[in-house]
Amino acid sequence: MKILKFSAEWCQPCKMLQKTLDEMALPYPVENVDIDKFPDVAGEFGIRGLPTLVLITSEGTEQGRLVGGQTKADIMEWLS
Repeated sequence: MKILKFSAEWCQPCKMLQKTLDEMALPYPVENVDIDKFPDVAGEFGIRGLPTLVLITSEGTEQGRLVGGQTKADIMEWLS
């Protein structure tokens, strides 16, 4: 399992979410996907809003998604 974090350089909520993630001990690795550099990946996952966190299996199957700025508690509840 891993978390894909879809974001963009110009996105302020994305920067705030990154600070939150940096302060957490997450059970899965986070892979950052810049939608401006990898629009095909964003399209594959149907990303419509930023930031978006997508939990995927090692096979690439989506297990869950969070859109928008989130608190530490929201993220931990989502992952449990």
